[in-house]
Amino acid sequence: MTHTAGMLDQIIRRTRYLLLDFDGPICDIFAGHPAPTVAEQLRQLITAQGIELPADITHSGDPIVVFTYSGTISPDLAAKVEAEMADQEVAAVPTARPAPYVHDVVISARESGRTVAVVSNNSERAVRAYLELHGLDDRIDYIAARTSSDPGLLKPHPHLLQQAITELAASPSECVLVGDQITDMQAARTTGIDSIGYANKPGKTDTLAQAGAAAVITSLAELILPLRARPLPN
Repeated sequence: MTHTAGMLDQIIRRTRYLLLDFDGPICDIFAGHPAPTVAEQLRQLITAQGIELPADITHSGDPIVVFTYSGTISPDLAAKVEAEMADQEVAAVPTARPAPYVHDVVISARESGRTVAVVSNNSERAVRAYLELHGLDDRIDYIAARTSSDPGLLKPHPHLLQQAITELAASPSECVLVGDQITDMQAARTTGIDSIGYANKPGKTDTLAQAGAAAVITSLAELILPLRARPLPN
């Protein structure tokens, strides 16, 4: 069920550029290659350097959190951790689970005259590998994903969104980001674009709304009819 359904329709009306986060709105990248396992591998890479980890990093199941911590130690360590994380993300692609209705959303957006891009904290290599595997590579106009070992450039920093907007020659007022994380909503707000929260798990609806989502959906299917009903003029 959509929260602020009227707002969702308003957003779609003015959207020419549909920006999709990757892990969540497009797929569950770690469905068959669990994120906690990847986080542990990254921790081992760090502790092998003789570095003692703080408790919050020791217990985190989020590879991005571990990567971000590595950046506080040294750029060299961050580069090693990022490279390993990218390898693990690529290894996860064959068992990644597509998000329900994502293909329909992409097709509906394209057929309504809109541009579709991916904006992701995941590695560009993994994003491209997944899109090619699932036949979406020729339907996505641009990918702004992780290519740097600087964790400070990842969402909630606006860098990746700004990169996509610049490369697409888009106006922020014509863009919307669909994401399932608070960091997506924060990056969108900082960039000055609309955001739609994708509450794909219980408890996310209020959290995403509080983080600044202009509308919140619980299924990508909620985007299909609005996109089809609001084709852009030629």
